[in-house]
Amino acid sequence: MYYLLALLFLSLNPFLWSAHAKKKSFLRLQITRLIVGVLILFSLDYFLLIDHSSQAFTLWGLIFIAFSLFIDLFYLNVKGYKIFATLFLSSILIILYLVFIYPLTITSDKYEFVAAKTTIAEIEDESTNEKHIAVVPEKYARYRSEKKLGELAHASYYDLGDSTLQKIDDHLYWVTPIEYTGFFRWLKGQEVPGYIKMSAEDENEDAILVESSMKYVPSAYFQDDLQRLVRSKNKDTVLLEASFEPDDEDKAYYVVPYGYYNKFRQITDIKGIYIIDPATGKVEEHTMDNIPEFIDHVIPTSVAEDWNEWYGKYVHGFWNTLFAKEDMKLPTTWEGEDEVNGVFNNDLQLNWFTDFTRPKTDSGSMVGYSMLNAKNGKLTFYTEANGSLNGKSAINVAEKTFRAQKYEAGTPLLYTIYGQFTWVVPLMDSNHVLREIMLINAKDEKVYSYHTEKTKLFNDYKYALATLLKDDKTVPNDLAIKEKVSGVISFVYKSEVENSTVVKFMIEGNKTIFQVSSIDFPYSIFLDKGMQATIEYINTDETIASVENLVIDEQELK
Repeated sequence: MYYLLALLFLSLNPFLWSAHAKKKSFLRLQITRLIVGVLILFSLDYFLLIDHSSQAFTLWGLIFIAFSLFIDLFYLNVKGYKIFATLFLSSILIILYLVFIYPLTITSDKYEFVAAKTTIAEIEDESTNEKHIAVVPEKYARYRSEKKLGELAHASYYDLGDSTLQKIDDHLYWVTPIEYTGFFRWLKGQEVPGYIKMSAEDENEDAILVESSMKYVPSAYFQDDLQRLVRSKNKDTVLLEASFEPDDEDKAYYVVPYGYYNKFRQITDIKGIYIIDPATGKVEEHTMDNIPEFIDHVIPTSVAEDWNEWYGKYVHGFWNTLFAKEDMKLPTTWEGEDEVNGVFNNDLQLNWFTDFTRPKTDSGSMVGYSMLNAKNGKLTFYTEANGSLNGKSAINVAEKTFRAQKYEAGTPLLYTIYGQFTWVVPLMDSNHVLREIMLINAKDEKVYSYHTEKTKLFNDYKYALATLLKDDKTVPNDLAIKEKVSGVISFVYKSEVENSTVVKFMIEGNKTIFQVSSIDFPYSIFLDKGMQATIEYINTDETIASVENLVIDEQELK
């Protein structure tokens, strides 16, 4: 059925056939055109892997008809020339309309398609578990993975594939499949040796090479090409980008989402996935209501980017994007980076995150952000972040903080941490080595913490929130408990810092080191071992705690 489209490459003008049918040169030309048509159809099927759907056949059929009519126009003195010249121009106009004009007429349909999947919310129900916040940036993970790749025998045969954030056995990893570097390496290599994973939660863990021989991969050729393998078994569906998905036992799989086009190939409606065993080539189909638990990536980033753009840009149709721009909001764009980034929630469900800004290039604040569930495609748009720092502003804050070191900020991600919208920004040197991790409060850029050690990073941020935002009612009351303690001072240490004296001391029976500045409490410079004192402080479970209020027994000061 598919190759019958090659008949459209033959002359479509019946008057041309009646005038030249007995000429061998004409017949040879028709045979040549038919062969060319078959070769083009073979190339579209084998190399471009087009879907065998009615919409695809219609579009390509129109292109073939236009091509055939154009060739026929070289026969000038044939009856019906003007009619078929008009048909040629008409076919060109129809193709141009379908490709360039028609998409603009269905912008409201695109918005409605996404709006049907969308829920509006003010703020996430609960703060993110800091244990499962990915603090390791992709560039650093790839830097470490490159070093691990270099340890392979015949390392020149292989290269790193696309790195993706994955949940494996309730831990977040950057997972990078190994790919061939080219055609001749594929011929010699036969199979790739496995993949590399690195913790996204702990920058101190080493990258790990997981040995898992794979024959069917995206960088293979001919019958070993992953997408070609899937297409050979599924001709009618639209195939989307493959993602690499190990299960909880580190068994390697590839996932290829599939679906169908709506509105003449303008809206992708994902219906399920194909799971491929890259070692054996076995392909399993799973519909959207039957996705295995270990699969994180069903909605590709390209589809998520489109859906976010349609939701924010086309709220009032196409013309609104040019003139009034009422209620319009745009996802933040990143040069050379995906517009959406992976974030795992407390249920360890992968979501594609992006923040939205006003349609103004220099806008530094966001109007909200979205989380698109990467497994079921449901989108949640959060409005409470309106007016907060957007991602680009968070990068500016981070890079200015370390201007002297010339650190480069990685992709920022927004989490709800301790009830506060917080940007997590990794900072790397010019070699993509991770140097600092920074937490920046999205409401107040002066509230931040930075450290390379995750526990210290979050403890410092907790303290910054409790002290610098202590009058903010949105900060949870139990974030850092205010406590009062009285006792005899057992140890005292004093140091001069920028025109003030910082006093650190301990109280008998208490292991906390208390810290106070002479600027806040002038009498603190007289503290000494054996004195009786009463203090109030914010308990953040850290070893060192800053004093909120200090009262020295009056008898001690006489």
